[in-house]
Amino acid sequence: MMDAFKELIEIADTLNNPDGGCPWDLKQTFQSLRPYILEEAHEALEAIDSGEDDCIVEELGDLFYTVIFYAKVAEREKRFSLKNIIEHLKAKLIRRHPHVFGDEKAASMEDVIRNWEKIKKEEKKDRKSALDGIPQTLPSLQRAYKILRRMKKKGYNTPSRESEDHADTLAQQIYAIVQRAAEEGIDIESAFRSLLSKEEKSFLSWKSHP
Repeated sequence: MMDAFKELIEIADTLNNPDGGCPWDLKQTFQSLRPYILEEAHEALEAIDSGEDDCIVEELGDLFYTVIFYAKVAEREKRFSLKNIIEHLKAKLIRRHPHVFGDEKAASMEDVIRNWEKIKKEEKKDRKSALDGIPQTLPSLQRAYKILRRMKKKGYNTPSRESEDHADTLAQQIYAIVQRAAEEGIDIESAFRSLLSKEEKSFLSWKSHP
């Protein structure tokens, strides 16, 4: 496996080599590559939902290369290297799993999560709110789910609101559904994506559909 990884890095080096590399690759920046992170992540999710291993392998490979590509751009701009990313990740995994690499005890998944959150809180001391760290770019349902889960942990109850605006009323109904999902620990984003996929397949197989 290490040989395959080394060969992949050599390919990335060749593509990003100013002397004979790919002109498109060489023009990419941190900013220009931003759309590809989301695109490749969503394509990987779609492949996982399909359950087709060949598709999953392909899309995870594309997602994996996005990180390598960013590292190569960073190296070109003399900011950091792929080694820096790997070393940081190694240290983080070890630090956040003291029940595996240290003396901490964790008899259940709940213990693991509790320890993980404690360690993360110590690492992110600059965060001022329980909602800090939730990405703004998450899909709305997934972001709402994460926000509501954290609100629940803090004991916050959403106050009832009345509105004469129809759009706002519908939004509150969606909010209530996500709130119920958060209380029951249901990944509403994945559940809704799965339902939508079934409806798409039903439409495409509909006999009246041209």
